[in-house]
Amino acid sequence: MLGVFDRYVVRQTALAWTGVGLVLILIVVVNRFAVYLGQAASGEIPAGGTFALLGLSTLGLLEIVIPVSLFLAVMLTLGRLYRDGEAPVAWACGLTPARLYRPFALLAIIAALVLAGLALYVSPWAKATVHRLENQARATAQVSVLVPGRFKSFAGGTGVFYAGGIASDGHTLTHIYAEMTSEGGTAAIVAKRGRVVLVPGTGERHLKLEDGARYAGVPGRLDWTVTRFKHADLLISPPQNSSGKETDLDRMTIPELLARNDAPARAALAWRIAQPFTVLVLILIAVPLAHTRPRRGRYARLVPAILIFIVYFNLLGVARVWMARGHLPLWWVPALGALVGGILLWRQYGRRRRASGARDDR
Repeated sequence: MLGVFDRYVVRQTALAWTGVGLVLILIVVVNRFAVYLGQAASGEIPAGGTFALLGLSTLGLLEIVIPVSLFLAVMLTLGRLYRDGEAPVAWACGLTPARLYRPFALLAIIAALVLAGLALYVSPWAKATVHRLENQARATAQVSVLVPGRFKSFAGGTGVFYAGGIASDGHTLTHIYAEMTSEGGTAAIVAKRGRVVLVPGTGERHLKLEDGARYAGVPGRLDWTVTRFKHADLLISPPQNSSGKETDLDRMTIPELLARNDAPARAALAWRIAQPFTVLVLILIAVPLAHTRPRRGRYARLVPAILIFIVYFNLLGVARVWMARGHLPLWWVPALGALVGGILLWRQYGRRRRASGARDDR
């Protein structure tokens, strides 16, 4: 049962957590929105899919936002208690470190449960859905941005593409003209119909042409080559940069990782399981780290707190890479964080207890 002091601390921390979390989410949303808006403006994705991609990608980033926002909220709450002199009064009334951890532990457990659901189920689904939607968007972007009767460049500006219209199905282009210029001359292609397709695995986009002809030669000369075709392929964009093996693992479900059962899959699974423990480790560090003198202000320890968070998450990423290569398991990072928190706790409160005991003996 929570006492008056516990409820007070929980309320203050929850308010700070909400404020910090909303600010961080807003920063993430604005950042991602700028990226997707640029891609939509350049024709890489259709404008209609921007908000769906934005929401799903933000959902996948909550694994970082939740722990850092709670960590900073605890630091801000304790900083205010020390600044206003409430913490020294509470210590004088018999407050112990275990009692101080109780309200924060309640919030940490809630955050850990939410993170477990996000890391194990929601985030992989969101990343897989974003990947699928991005592929679909890029596959149809070249068609969706075409307006009948307008020219569009492709192949890095070395080619010009024109479609006279779009069929009723919304995907098939009609009355196609394409021209490409190179050092060897010029090639012009005309076709009755065409459809943009994405090559699975490579990210290449091809235009499947039907019933057309290709004219190749050097302007001003008469030795042009005419080739008529029933079906032809026109490469309109090179392969997309692969997001890497690790990203593929991040999109896999737990049964898929267990079935794979190799070092990278085990590292990806350990990374997900370690996310809820991150909150507990950070709360253990936050309580002694936030201790400050009353007149130093509530923001005095925020810079060290942010540095600790950055170092912790970078070490977690390094540990995942090492585990994926068959070296040390990932769990040494949470253990190291707990050890640092224990040392800070002993330095801050253990010495005080020893000093108090020495005064009592006298």
